[in-house]
Amino acid sequence: MPSTPARHRVADLRLRSAIVDRGSRIYWPGPTGPPRALLTLFEVGPSNRSIDLDALCRTLSAAGDFVVLAVRYDLLPEQRAAVERDALRTLEWAAEHAADLSADPDRLLIGGRGAGSAVATAVRKLAHEQGWPPILRQLMIPTL
Repeated sequence: MPSTPARHRVADLRLRSAIVDRGSRIYWPGPTGPPRALLTLFEVGPSNRSIDLDALCRTLSAAGDFVVLAVRYDLLPEQRAAVERDALRTLEWAAEHAADLSADPDRLLIGGRGAGSAVATAVRKLAHEQGWPPILRQLMIPTL
């Protein structure tokens, strides 16, 4: 008997900040169930990679069985410090709203692809310096 592909739920989300009003997307794996870990995934780069990011997030959500909040920045390198502060606020928002997203606020993951990995590393360090509970894991996704 052939296996059935996982059913995903996907929703667009608008996050507002001092830097930019940008779109984000949330991915849930398969059917609803107990709260899952929440991965906040940062991507920095041109919007023409958004289809690729969508496929990656669907795969990560299904394979890892966690909720993925994908945030893409289309900014210049000289804005990196501002992006890192904004990304920390995004992670804080995700932690505060995890229950609303059917995720577990005590099981936070952070990751990035390409320059987004550097943003994730900086955010993890900033969160630690501010006394946050530990982020469970950092994922670095290779850019293909």
